[in-house]
Amino acid sequence: MRLHKTHALLGGLAAVAAMSALNASAQSSGSQSSGSQSPSTQSSGSRSSGSQFPSTQSPSTQSSRQSSSSSTHSADDSKFLQEAIQGNLAEVKMGELAKERSQNKDVRDFGQTLIDDHSKGRDKAMAAAKSMGVTTPSEPTAKQKQEHDMMAKLSGSEFDRMFMSHMVQDHQEDIAKYTAQTQSGDSSKATDYAKETLPTLRSHLSKAESIESKLSDRSSSNGSSSSSNGGSSESSGSPATRPFGSPGSGQPSSTGSSQGRTDADDGTPSSRRAPQ
Repeated sequence: MRLHKTHALLGGLAAVAAMSALNASAQSSGSQSSGSQSPSTQSSGSRSSGSQFPSTQSPSTQSSRQSSSSSTHSADDSKFLQEAIQGNLAEVKMGELAKERSQNKDVRDFGQTLIDDHSKGRDKAMAAAKSMGVTTPSEPTAKQKQEHDMMAKLSGSEFDRMFMSHMVQDHQEDIAKYTAQTQSGDSSKATDYAKETLPTLRSHLSKAESIESKLSDRSSSNGSSSSSNGGSSESSGSPATRPFGSPGSGQPSSTGSSQGRTDADDGTPSSRRAPQ
């Protein structure tokens, strides 16, 4: 009987111990589960936020860079178009001056070419500027006005030479600027205008160089001709340069003076000479 109770007691203690072990195990696994979830959640959250940060910042950075690049191109295009408009205005004024002051047909014709082509160029540049929201100037630069005023003080062959020399230099500079605009890599209206205008500028430069060369050759030939004419006038014995006593100089000739001395030195009075 006692033995039976002892076994029953031991069985009950074993059952209590088993229940306690199960409860402890359950509590331990729950705490581990909650603890492990927290770091993983934090880790995944930090990783998620970390992975999202570059993706959200990168497009904005690229956008800002593109915006900065776009604004730079816009500023360059604006400057180019404004200078192009002023250049066209100045060339039209120069063309009008050539027609007024030159006596050379080639120079006057070139002046008319400047008026026609640069008037069209001005209108196209202004249209491109307005489409891009660029402020358009209404007159040439101060330097261009000064060059026009200095040229207006000249006349004749001096004007022609100085004018054509200026046209050659001016168009060389313009071609360099327009070429740089076409090579900028920008596909704006400013670049389209530069590409369209370059052939006209090159044609103007070719004509200006040809006329300048003709004027230079003419000046050289006139100078040599004047020198040659001066030498021939001295050798021809013109009244102004004839030596003293030469025929036509207004002085007695050596022949006449010699004859006069012979008649006077023969000792025979003129009244006693035998009749001829």
